[in-house]
Amino acid sequence: MSGNDRFNDEEPEASERPIEVYVNGDAVSFDVQPLMMNGRVLVPLRAVSEKLGAQVNWDEKTQTVTAVKGDTKVILKILDDVANINGQTVKLDMPAVVLSGSTMVPLRFMSEAFGADVKWDGDSRLVHITTK
Repeated sequence: MSGNDRFNDEEPEASERPIEVYVNGDAVSFDVQPLMMNGRVLVPLRAVSEKLGAQVNWDEKTQTVTAVKGDTKVILKILDDVANINGQTVKLDMPAVVLSGSTMVPLRFMSEAFGADVKWDGDSRLVHITTK
């Protein structure tokens, strides 16, 4: 076997590996996989928000998502670059988008909106979210 025949045994490049997300050490499972876009990790809003303990509602007519946890209420409109957190307008690095039927949002924004800490390991493509 030549050296070139071994490429299938090697680990994929970091950019080819899936992004894994953990909340308090528990893996988050996704119907639509997280992805990197414009330097931001985008995740399905419902999966991460519910893992953080939030309730999520989708309004098809207005294309708006509302996530509530305790006294924190986050409202996002698809393709809008601002969000509303408890009545305060917050500028997003990038807007929420719909991919394969899932609302994809910047992971750090959504996690931090609910008071969680986020650690990103770009080499291993792992995200660790810790609730406070």
